[in-house]
Amino acid sequence: MVIKIEERRGRIIIHLLNKSRFEWTIEPRYWRNPLIVVILWILLPLIMAYYVPLGIVGIGSTTLLSSLILANVIALSAIAHSLQTIGTGRVNFGPQFFLVVGGYVAALLNKNYGLGSELTFLASFAITALVGLALSPLTVISRGLYFTLITLVLPLILGELIFWRGDIFGAETGIPGITRLAHTGDPMNDLLICFYLSLAMVLILTVIVDKILRSRWGFMLGVINEDEDVASSFGIDTKKIKVVTFTFTSGIMGLSGWFIAHYYGAFAGTMWLEPWVLIFILLSSVLGGKAAIYGAPLGAYFIVLSRDILRSYIGGGYSLLLLYIVLLIALYLLPEGLWGLYRKTRYREYVPVIRIRRKL
Repeated sequence: MVIKIEERRGRIIIHLLNKSRFEWTIEPRYWRNPLIVVILWILLPLIMAYYVPLGIVGIGSTTLLSSLILANVIALSAIAHSLQTIGTGRVNFGPQFFLVVGGYVAALLNKNYGLGSELTFLASFAITALVGLALSPLTVISRGLYFTLITLVLPLILGELIFWRGDIFGAETGIPGITRLAHTGDPMNDLLICFYLSLAMVLILTVIVDKILRSRWGFMLGVINEDEDVASSFGIDTKKIKVVTFTFTSGIMGLSGWFIAHYYGAFAGTMWLEPWVLIFILLSSVLGGKAAIYGAPLGAYFIVLSRDILRSYIGGGYSLLLLYIVLLIALYLLPEGLWGLYRKTRYREYVPVIRIRRKL
């Protein structure tokens, strides 16, 4: 049979071509809450755009939708960064480097060679992943402070290259005239299209990473994260797993740059190499829930929306100062992050949460 369906211990198991197997848990408590969250997530921009009175949070509907889109972009990189941290046992302090590489790949190929957004999507992932592959030996030969310093320097080197070859990268002005993802003529419709596209990317990546962490590969990632020597003693090829994980997650971060380039219709790498991008990505992972992939979107939404709301009410540099104070207080009061608040009330649900190794 091509498809075989069987029921076993409260689960529906679907066998496809006697090769693939998909399981669906019948008991609602395992899938009810995630389904509700996804539905609310999908309805969020419509509620904000059409049913929330203007100014209730201090910003207009179009600005609010732009903030939600930026939060999705940050969440995409934060999820990839969380998986990278789990799989390599190293904390990358230069995720914006890969974001900018992916953005420039999309911008240059679209501007100079006329490639559409579909082809630049593939190219951004592939080329950024190749860059990650070239840098992946660092996860094997560098540890602790050395790896941190190297990843901190990478964005600085790329920034100097952007100014040195301003004829190619556009220096501070960037590369304009990039094909937009949505150009219907109605700004609100364009924002909604871009939001749902970015949301789809985040949801798909979340499902993929969830499947990885629940698999045998995810178990090996957890062992490497806890202790590489123990993982090696069990016969786990730590070098191979680190290289593959670093390469894959680097390509995902490059897709964030692809989206930014085609969303704004222009790309200036110097803007996205600034420290706030690094801070937002790292804090989204940590404040969301210590490398918990489900917490990364929560952290990203909390940080981006807090920044824009504070900016609308306070303005100037004081809003950014107050934002960082709020984030510091949140980190102190929520040691397990925002996702930890949910986990305390839903302890029976299985969620793959892996701690960042303390010994570096």
